[in-house]
Amino acid sequence: MEPTRPLAPCFIGSGTISHPRDMIRALETLESLEFVYELDGAVISSGDATLVKLMADPDSATMAVNGCLFLNVASFRYLDFETDEEGRCTVRLYGDGSLLALRTAPDAEGGVTTGQMRLIEDAEFSLSELVLAEDEDEDE
Repeated sequence: MEPTRPLAPCFIGSGTISHPRDMIRALETLESLEFVYELDGAVISSGDATLVKLMADPDSATMAVNGCLFLNVASFRYLDFETDEEGRCTVRLYGDGSLLALRTAPDAEGGVTTGQMRLIEDAEFSLSELVLAEDEDEDE
């Protein structure tokens, strides 16, 4: 029997993603994390951060400032992710010569806290559309 339609990819626990909408869907599950930023194989920066904004905008930068991560998927070509035995997820975003590795931070008891939040609601998505957490407050 031949399939009636092509199937979308399915990633459980690990995978490589290049579509910006899928990248956002994977990243919006993160909240508190540890990061390492490399450029041409050399570590430029590392630390702890909270993901506060997630976007797909060709004109905005990805920034880690004051413990906050403003992450733009348009800064990267693709990402891969994997989940270890303890349930901690590592996401690696690859740009042209750059690598941003994000790992979920353990909670106070040493377990894993997942940020099960939705940062995007719209069914339609374009790269020029910003995807922001809690922007409803800014509109009021």
